[in-house]
Amino acid sequence: MPEIVPGLVSVIVPIYNVEPFLRDCLDSLRAQTYPDLQVLMVDDGSTDGCAAIAEEFVAADPRFQLIRQANAGLSAARNVAVPMARGEYLAFVDSDDVLAAHAYELLVQAMAGGADFASGGVRRYSSRGTYRGAPHNEAIAATDLNAHVSRDPKLLRDRTIWNKLYRRAFYDAHGFEFPVGRLFEDVPVTVPAHALATSVAIVAEPIYFWRVREGAVRSITQSGNDLRNLVDRFYSVDLTRKLLAEAGQDELRRVYEEQAIWDKLGKYLKFLPAASPEFREKFLELATAYLAELDPGAVDRQPANVRRHWQLIRDRRVDDLLELIDHGFRQPKAPPTLESAVRSLAWRAGRLELTGYAYVPGGAPRRFGSLRLLWLSSDGGRRKIPLRARAHRDPTAPPAEQAAGFAVSVNPAVVRHGKVWRSGSWTVAVAAARGITVRRAGLRVPEEWTDPLPRRQLEAGVWIAPIVTKGRLRLRVSKSDGWLTASHRDGDELVLAGMLRNKPKGPVRIELSRVRGIVTHRVPAEVTPVADGFAFTARIPLAGIALDSTDDNHAAGLYAQRFKIDIVVKAKPVQLVADDAYEPIRILQGTDEIYTAVTAAGQVTLRTRPAGPVVTSAAWRPDGALVLDGDCPTDVEGELLLRLQGRRKDLSLPLRAVRGRWQVVIDPSAVPGLAGSLPLVAGTWDLAFRSAGAYHRTTTALAFSVAVSASLPSSATAGDGVRSVLRWDGNERTVLVVAAPTLDPAGQERLRAAYAPVTGRPAVREVVLFDAAPGRRFADDPAALLAELAGRPNAPAARWTVERGQPVPPGAEPVGYGSEAWYAALTTSRWIVTNDDLPRWFRPQEGQVVLRLAGGWPIARSGATAVAHPLGRELIDQIDSDAASWTAVASPGASATPVLRRELRFAGPVLEYGRPANDLLTTLDAEAARAEVLRRLELPAGTRLVLYAPTLRPMDLRKRGWSDPGKLLDLPGVVASLPPGYELLVRRHPALGDDVLGLSLVSGVLDVSGYPRVAELLLAADVLITDYSTLLADFAVTGRPALLYVPDLAEFEASPGLNVDLATVAPGPLLRTSAEVMAAVRAIGPVAAEHEQAAKDFAERHPVAGAGQAAARLVDWLLAAGERGVAVEAT
Repeated sequence: MPEIVPGLVSVIVPIYNVEPFLRDCLDSLRAQTYPDLQVLMVDDGSTDGCAAIAEEFVAADPRFQLIRQANAGLSAARNVAVPMARGEYLAFVDSDDVLAAHAYELLVQAMAGGADFASGGVRRYSSRGTYRGAPHNEAIAATDLNAHVSRDPKLLRDRTIWNKLYRRAFYDAHGFEFPVGRLFEDVPVTVPAHALATSVAIVAEPIYFWRVREGAVRSITQSGNDLRNLVDRFYSVDLTRKLLAEAGQDELRRVYEEQAIWDKLGKYLKFLPAASPEFREKFLELATAYLAELDPGAVDRQPANVRRHWQLIRDRRVDDLLELIDHGFRQPKAPPTLESAVRSLAWRAGRLELTGYAYVPGGAPRRFGSLRLLWLSSDGGRRKIPLRARAHRDPTAPPAEQAAGFAVSVNPAVVRHGKVWRSGSWTVAVAAARGITVRRAGLRVPEEWTDPLPRRQLEAGVWIAPIVTKGRLRLRVSKSDGWLTASHRDGDELVLAGMLRNKPKGPVRIELSRVRGIVTHRVPAEVTPVADGFAFTARIPLAGIALDSTDDNHAAGLYAQRFKIDIVVKAKPVQLVADDAYEPIRILQGTDEIYTAVTAAGQVTLRTRPAGPVVTSAAWRPDGALVLDGDCPTDVEGELLLRLQGRRKDLSLPLRAVRGRWQVVIDPSAVPGLAGSLPLVAGTWDLAFRSAGAYHRTTTALAFSVAVSASLPSSATAGDGVRSVLRWDGNERTVLVVAAPTLDPAGQERLRAAYAPVTGRPAVREVVLFDAAPGRRFADDPAALLAELAGRPNAPAARWTVERGQPVPPGAEPVGYGSEAWYAALTTSRWIVTNDDLPRWFRPQEGQVVLRLAGGWPIARSGATAVAHPLGRELIDQIDSDAASWTAVASPGASATPVLRRELRFAGPVLEYGRPANDLLTTLDAEAARAEVLRRLELPAGTRLVLYAPTLRPMDLRKRGWSDPGKLLDLPGVVASLPPGYELLVRRHPALGDDVLGLSLVSGVLDVSGYPRVAELLLAADVLITDYSTLLADFAVTGRPALLYVPDLAEFEASPGLNVDLATVAPGPLLRTSAEVMAAVRAIGPVAAEHEQAAKDFAERHPVAGAGQAAARLVDWLLAAGERGVAVEAT
């Protein structure tokens, strides 16, 4: 064992086939602000370019060393490097992750008090940025430099090795070793280490960015439905239990055992309904064996929502367990138990005057309202101060809110401690009652709120401000020994100037700290008497703040820093507060921009971000468009990204900075895309900047000047009532909130009663309503039918059901889904064309004709014959309800009709005229289609195309994203396998709302999910890669090769099932792995020749009916049925 070097941090980095991510990881180690590093890279037999990248770092930096070995696994790679480590401190990093630049500096400082190891905060990291995630968001919630798991059992969930720094003496004393050949190898080290440590330094500041693998190649923690993953998880839990027992930690062992039920092992429940019989049986075997080892009461002590599942597991009641799991997925979102919101807020005569409403939903609004109580609750809830509320009606509000309205006047003096002001936060809490039901919560601030929340000075150095925390109204009292009045740059120093509350009795200093208790910089403050008190001046060297880095991590904002600024006048540091007139400063230092920021409560922080575009003006035009103007230290060409929170949906606009200035216009009603200019869907959109990096594209939050952020929120309202609000969310992000008018359940019920009463319904109108899926996507078949109808002389008026953000084809007037116009159209239109569910309450009145478009040939079971479908009986009930309303069903052809009758449980007329969207397959020239596709995609003429279009998996109803093309297939690998001159096109199933996963990280792949006519894509494609999709039969008419990528064939055949036996009739090879797809693409000529006869046979069994006249014949039928009131030409 080498001699230990004091102060040295040894970092072990196992490497195996992570070429796309390795450089970012090693760059983050090279960028560490703590310079005394030894980086031991262990190449565990990588077969990609990892070794060459590692050699680059060895050649450039003597702190990096490379160890090579044959592939033995992650644990073996870590274990082999530990004896070579020379540092006083020992750390481990996974080679696909990234460290904050100050990570080891901060952890070393945190251990100064004698902790055996330090553990830092973690953020998940993907192409969409960083976010807090489990389990660290709960396990490491607050900084505690003298923590221990016995006092804080949540630390049992802090089980990863890579966010920690160990004292080598502690690590060696306990002989820690990673279990070789097993997954989840961290836990048998980290959990016993928590138990055996004397103290642990917990640092909540994020120091580690844990990458979310985006694509078909997933990390261990992202492969929960893998059998080895399951077995090794139980092994890891069991081994950790035994190690805790051996350490004499029986109480911690018991806590760990019970926590593991819901935290680790319970994660597998969601996979069981769609899992293979082998996976289910193995889970049941391992789970029952685990429970048998525990205290008999362990299951009964679980939370109610966990307990029921594990009781069924213990009793081996598999069918009941699966039904319970799916029942949970089918449960509608629980309604809020208390509806409340602020309506107005302002300071008047020294008091905070606010109005709002609060009520418990359920039943009709009460004429005289209901009981409401308001109070202020201090941090921790130790003090509660009642507020006197009076009834207040807003005549512009909905009835329920009018009856529940209140007004309250708050005197700030009520939060004083006697006559003394103290810093602290107070939640404005509210309670309301309906009958004997009482509900309470913090008073909500609506997302669309745009009024200012002004701070008010109470006395010298004391301010009170209304602030918003997690959507709730709070009052923040800020008291400081000093306040900042000005700041400026003087050479290589930042000068802070301000005032003190009182004459100091000793030296005054300014301290900068990333987390409380760990001071990073200390500088003296010079104090001088002035006319109105005592002024101070402090100088902070900029070189100690800024990073001069050019790597892609820096450009992505992963090295950004935030320092709390404290003033120390007495013994205790107090955070510096900004004077009302203080103007924040921005300083360019190397590749960083250093700036001061002021929170809504007035506290000052010093921050850094990568130098780049910064918004310096944000203004709304009269037409509702948002104009962003900004500056930039260099000329750049990039994109402003609009990213919908809660979904994976990105839209981009060009951002080009020339001679230091740039401008971007965002029109929420018309953002350009592949399907044309469409309005932004309702929701919260992050604003980000994406540009070309050194090795890959980088994305960071779009920066706003503090002055612009302080002026927010601002808003504009469109003619349709949609309100767009630009808002600063207080976490280095500015968001655009799009709020569309919606009807509450009571309003929906009112419209239903008005337009679909039991008797006396409104008269039928000569209108065709296309209620396509329903309004969520541009549907090919209804659009083709509309195009045919619009070309007819004297055609009836057409309406198209649409949700905001979706395209409307030419020839139809849009009606918003769920609006009054939609209720009217659905209940009074003579013709209704649908391709999805109808409302359960709907039944056509006399004279209405309802045509159900069945789509393509149903390769997969998706209706009544689906096996173990997540919707269970609800699916059958919906089909039966819909079938009772249909006049006829349109079939793609005679061979599909028997299948459709079983799937749709429909005994009425079936029209075998063909699929309207497929008319193009026989009427449009293939080369013309290719030319049009290449033009729209801006690809060179002559480009050959491979289209990947998988179908929808029912598992998506249980866990969103299961059918994502980027998860199913290794897209980068397929792109690399394409012959020269080929492009890969990817189309997600139209029922999926998210963008294709990880596509922004892959060059050479185009997302064509928004392309309006899929038949054009089929005609243009030289090769189709699909699975159980109806497109398989549609594409067969082209005579071109199809590859069937079916990695889950056995599981899919079991649930939901197939209507064809692909093993015997598939028109192309059945490929189970991405590697097999890549090989088939490389040898597409021989592969196509081998399956030529099978493809012809498949096309004959599933012909494209209609000879290009399907839409015309269906329109003929519709118009005739509307005139005669009967179905004609039906089979």
